[in-house]
Amino acid sequence: MITTKLSLKSKIALGIVLALTIFLWAVPTSFFGIEGLTPTMQRTLAIFVFTALMWIIEVIPTWTTSVVSMVIMLLTISNKGLGFMMYDGAGTYVDYKSIMAAFADPVIMLFLGGFVLAIAASKVGLDVTLAKVLLKPFGKNPKMVLLGFLFIIGIFSMFMSNTATAAMMLTFLAPVLATLPQDEKGKVGLALAIPIAANLGGMGTPIGTPPNAIALGALQNAGIEVTFIDWMIRMVPYVVIMLLLAWVLLMFMFPFKTKSIELKIEGTSNAPKLHKTIVSITFALTIILWMGEAIFKVSANIVALIPFAVFTATGVFSKDDLKEIDW
Repeated sequence: MITTKLSLKSKIALGIVLALTIFLWAVPTSFFGIEGLTPTMQRTLAIFVFTALMWIIEVIPTWTTSVVSMVIMLLTISNKGLGFMMYDGAGTYVDYKSIMAAFADPVIMLFLGGFVLAIAASKVGLDVTLAKVLLKPFGKNPKMVLLGFLFIIGIFSMFMSNTATAAMMLTFLAPVLATLPQDEKGKVGLALAIPIAANLGGMGTPIGTPPNAIALGALQNAGIEVTFIDWMIRMVPYVVIMLLLAWVLLMFMFPFKTKSIELKIEGTSNAPKLHKTIVSITFALTIILWMGEAIFKVSANIVALIPFAVFTATGVFSKDDLKEIDW
C-alpha cells in the first residue's frame, strides 16, 4: 500500500514508474515511430508499461495494481470515459462493458462502489461524524428529533446499504430509548423511524438498494439511458414526501409525552487522519461525478470503481475488507 512507511528504494522505484508512464503518455505519437499510432493506442501502451512495472516492483499489492489499471482504462480509453479524453482523431474507443467483462457486469460494479464507500466511511468514522453534524440542527424537541432521524437515515440510505444504515442508527438510538419512560409511546415511533426511513431513502438513488441498480441495468439493456441525476430528480422528491408523511403518521400513532430528548452520539475511529481525508474527498468526488454524469460524460458504473481504486491503492481498503462486501 502507498503510505509514509514506504522504503526509500520503493519510493524511488515508484517515482521512476510514474515518470516513465507520464512520459510515454504525454510525448507526441510520432515519438514511437509507429505508423498509424493513435492517442488511445498510446494511452494503452502507457497503461501496459505502468501495470507491468507495478506488478514487478510491488509497491502496492498486485491485485490493487490490477484494479487501478482497469479504472484508468475505463476512464481514458473506453467509450464511457472522461469527456475531455474523447475527441475526434483520438482513435477507436473500447466498449466499457468489454473491459468490465473480465471482472463482472457493469451493474455489479455499481453495487460494488456503494458497498466500498459505505465500508470505508464506517472504517474511518465518517458516518458517525456526518450523523453528529446533520442531527445537531434538529435540537432536543422530540418531534424534531424524530424528523431528523427520518431524514438523516433517509439520506444515508441513498448512498449506503439499508441494513448498514439501520444498524448504525440503532446504535445511536438505543441509549436514548433506554432513558425514556416505559409508558413513552414516542420511543416506538423513534424505533420504527429506522426501518421506515432506511427503506424509503433507499429509493432515492440507483445505489440506494440493489433492486434499483437491477432496474437501471434493465433500462440500459433496453436502450433507455437513465443517468444518476435523472433518477434522483424523479425519486428524491418522492422520498421527501413519503418521509414527511411517515413523520406525521408516527407522531399521530405514537405521540410523545417527553418534552426533551438529548442525543449523545458516541463513536471514534483509530484510522489515520490521512485515511479520513482520503475517504472524505473521494466520497464527495464520487457523488459529484455520479450527479454530474451528463456533464462529465462518465458512466455511473465506471465512477463506482474510482473509490475502489483509490482506497485500495492508498491502503484505506485492504483485502480483508473485501470480505465485508454483502455480495
